[in-house]
Amino acid sequence: MRKILPVLVLTGLATGSSVAQQKIVIKGTVKGDLKGYNKVYVVEEGEKKDSVEVKNGRFTLSIPYVKDAIPSLQAEYDMHQKPVLPAFPVVADRPGTVYLEVVDLAKGFRSATISGNKSAVAFQAFEQGREQVRLEMVAAVNKRFNGNPKRDSAYNAAFQEEIKLRLIPYICNFVEAHADAYIGAYILGRYQPVIPEQDLERLYKKLGPVQQRTRPGTEVAARLLGFKRAEPGKEVVDFTLNTPEDLPVTFSSYRGKYVLIDFWSSWCGPCKAAFPYMKEMYKHYKSDQFEILGISIDQKKSAWLKELDTQKLPWPQLLDTKNVSVNGFAVTAVPTAYLISPEGKIIMKQVGFGENGDGEIEKKLKELFGK
Repeated sequence: MRKILPVLVLTGLATGSSVAQQKIVIKGTVKGDLKGYNKVYVVEEGEKKDSVEVKNGRFTLSIPYVKDAIPSLQAEYDMHQKPVLPAFPVVADRPGTVYLEVVDLAKGFRSATISGNKSAVAFQAFEQGREQVRLEMVAAVNKRFNGNPKRDSAYNAAFQEEIKLRLIPYICNFVEAHADAYIGAYILGRYQPVIPEQDLERLYKKLGPVQQRTRPGTEVAARLLGFKRAEPGKEVVDFTLNTPEDLPVTFSSYRGKYVLIDFWSSWCGPCKAAFPYMKEMYKHYKSDQFEILGISIDQKKSAWLKELDTQKLPWPQLLDTKNVSVNGFAVTAVPTAYLISPEGKIIMKQVGFGENGDGEIEKKLKELFGK
């Protein structure tokens, strides 16, 4: 999700062409009974930053325009649905007015008819197509399990297959068709973690020079650089990150040891499920020749610190405030681990930890330390 301005001004429609050119004005129409939940919020990283009231079925937001700052909207009505509908990004690529007409309250802003900005309209078309693809994926997986799938590893594997078969081609085709527009770069940046390296590089090269210089374009470039840097045999590009006590630690200070870098986050269930096993592994291998280094990709330091207090992890921990996970290692999912040699070179990568000790990194540690 793109970050938006820390301070947002929510006012009526601005007057005067010089002022209007500096703002994104969102004019919305909502049909139906809001049941008293009549606010519309501007949301940043899950937090409500400001709000405006819907009056007589209408609302107007006026947000200072900043390049690559994408406002996300969430209706108070949506927050009281089951399940809660997520915030909806309004992908406007220039100042001006975006019109939203919400007819189906049960579907939220994603159901709105959008006009007034080509990029915002194109994103809505993408979302509608993506929802259709999602429904096809669910139907295909349900059919495979005779309509009664269990949410287990087999189900997840089947869904991953459907992502490769249906979702990734849909995303790639959309980006290719919009490579000269901001929406092409935005969608490529938004879905870069699920797009295979070769497709990501091919699509990045198709973006126009202007789009390559946008924030999502530069984020994709950083991930492509990370793919190159994270190849086995490559020396880790040195980096410095801070501990929970805000003390800087440079990775090269671990030279002379095998280091298992564990990328994780406070919101990652599989990460936390792996910690008991990792604690046993750490107890088994911890020595002057081996260390685990945890690097959290959390955006909020408070969430990271809270989870550390809960987990009581015995190995060193750092917070990735410099996007090392992407531009240094091209991490696409957590948990992801890299085993590094005493010379600082990448030996191997492993996504996820099992409880049976049969992962490739676990096998390598047994080979290295003979236990």
